[in-house]
Amino acid sequence: MVSLTGNIRNRVNKLPKPSNNTQALQPLFEAVSNSMYAVDDRYKENSSKYGKIKIIVSQIKDEEEIEIIVEDNGIGIDDDRYDAFCTVDTDFKRAKGGKGVGRLFWLDAFSSIAIESNYSIENINHKRILSFELKNKDQIVDYPNSRINRTLPGIGTSIRFHGLRILEYAKYFPKRQDTFLRYFSAHFISEFLTGSSPEIIIDIDGKRTTYPQQVSSLVVGSPMETGEFELDDFGKLEIVGFTCEKAASTGLEGSHQLHLLAHGRTVETRKIDNLLGVETLTRDGKEGLVFHGCLSGEYLNSRVNEGRTAFNLPESILKEITRKCVDEIKTKLIPDQVKAYKEKRKEKFEDFVKSYPIYGFDNTDSQLDRLPIHAKTAEDFASGLVKYQIRNDEDRQRRIELVIEALDRAEDIPDNFTQSIIDAAEGIQNSERLALAQHVVRRKLVLEILEKLLLRLRRQEGKSDNFQLEKTLHSLFVPMNVRGDDPTECESRSHDLWMIDERLAFTRAFSSDKRLDKILKSDETDDRPDVIIWDFAVGMGVVDPWAAEETVDTSKPLSKVLIIEFKRPMRRSYPKAEDQIERQIVKYLSQLKGNELESFGRKRIRIAPDCVFHCFVVADIVGDLEEQLSSWETTANGEGRLRRLGGNYQGTIEVIQWQDLVNDAWQRNASTLFSAGLKRGIVK
Repeated sequence: MVSLTGNIRNRVNKLPKPSNNTQALQPLFEAVSNSMYAVDDRYKENSSKYGKIKIIVSQIKDEEEIEIIVEDNGIGIDDDRYDAFCTVDTDFKRAKGGKGVGRLFWLDAFSSIAIESNYSIENINHKRILSFELKNKDQIVDYPNSRINRTLPGIGTSIRFHGLRILEYAKYFPKRQDTFLRYFSAHFISEFLTGSSPEIIIDIDGKRTTYPQQVSSLVVGSPMETGEFELDDFGKLEIVGFTCEKAASTGLEGSHQLHLLAHGRTVETRKIDNLLGVETLTRDGKEGLVFHGCLSGEYLNSRVNEGRTAFNLPESILKEITRKCVDEIKTKLIPDQVKAYKEKRKEKFEDFVKSYPIYGFDNTDSQLDRLPIHAKTAEDFASGLVKYQIRNDEDRQRRIELVIEALDRAEDIPDNFTQSIIDAAEGIQNSERLALAQHVVRRKLVLEILEKLLLRLRRQEGKSDNFQLEKTLHSLFVPMNVRGDDPTECESRSHDLWMIDERLAFTRAFSSDKRLDKILKSDETDDRPDVIIWDFAVGMGVVDPWAAEETVDTSKPLSKVLIIEFKRPMRRSYPKAEDQIERQIVKYLSQLKGNELESFGRKRIRIAPDCVFHCFVVADIVGDLEEQLSSWETTANGEGRLRRLGGNYQGTIEVIQWQDLVNDAWQRNASTLFSAGLKRGIVK
């Protein structure tokens, strides 16, 4: 009969190598866990009261000279425990989840390992001193007492690790105290949160930290327990929850955490911020708290790998367990806070739909059910619902197409055809209503901004920030220093010229605050009209409004050009000769008519000899301007002024007062505002 023999060196070399900080610390975690077990074996239910573990780390930045001592006052390595230590894959600690391979990770990680242990048999103290080496035989060497370098006081065990043996451990082993403590805290978080661990003192190059106080002091209120619950396919599970100061999540991804345990030890920690939804918790008068939950159950105990570094489960299963357990947390541990969060979130969503009505294609509760619980901003709502909006539109389009096909077929009309027509029409109406509401809400906001800007400018008359406010006012209509037909200017197509004339809503060929010599074929003037519009505006130029931009016919001269000049609201002084409105406009016209405009790709657009110029000046008719325009005709409402051009120029100059411009824009949008259930606000 021959027994199998083990190749320890080969066994160790085949162990999974670390690829992150947590895995690099795993051999040390195994040693600390053994110390916790030893303390439990000695002190039983009083282990948290009397148990002591000390971890001394020196030269943490030097992978060759690093030394770590793990010392405890546990039961010591007596004969039974020594036999278990000498047996690979022992089941001595199976009841506690031990796999019997933890010390093999020591051999994998460290260059040298020395063990000193004091234990008692029938009140007689004994000492055991060992060297643990990576060899195929005689891995455990007993030394006489005279060989020890340090005497352990009392019952307990001290393990001394020196030097990191291979590159993978050297690469990922923490080099800083804060990094070391962060991963250490996370690994033993369940014991520290409950305060059930023995006292652990960590000394890193002379800097000491004490656990579990370092973590348990961050817990607010008593633990919360779900009690045992059962999930399909996963059996009976249990969650103990803690509300903690934010510092408890330092170093962990996210704020709220679910710690998946196996046999009482944290194997994996998962961020649950998005599943929980609630940003922070409140408890015992403290705000800004985070949640930490410790999940345990036989399903997890039986599916942890031999190093207890991960579960032997696919990621999809772990995600499902996490999601279902977070549902238990929300309904059993923090239901009131989740309810308050949902109510506030609902209010935000309703405000969002007011601003973006196209997302109101279903009732609020149905829409929120479609969104992830963490969605709480306008961007979250929009990105979460856009796919449903597309599906809704596509479904409506299919139904309409089916109705059209039925009308085209020479078959008998089905009994439900009338209802199909009604449903199709209703779908189109709903779509139009949402699109209209979206359009009107934006216009309403723009007009409200315009009114507030005008009010601010009038109140700030003569103050230093007027120039900045004037630029803002101009930019509200159209961006400054851009050409609408220049594809390189990303802002060029975003404007609100519809406030002046609805025909300008989609115009592309305009110049805003550009020097005339930048848009004319040849000119040396530095004049810069506020806005010039020369084509693309329906009814304002030579281009077919239905034509694509590439088909612009530049061979025909322009027959209509529109110029807009903005004057500062409540401006009273126009002292210079060039401040004369008519003179300023005529100067622009002479320069335009005597040159050619440059459009796409430096193409020339000529201006017809009989081109009609529509010139608008937006100003408040007060002070010098009132006298300057005293001989002009009044407009239909009696508030504006009008001058017909003569001589070489055809067209008109119309001076529109700022408030009339605003009122007219509101009036033109009145019917659509009413249809969307909106009304003009009162500016204060």
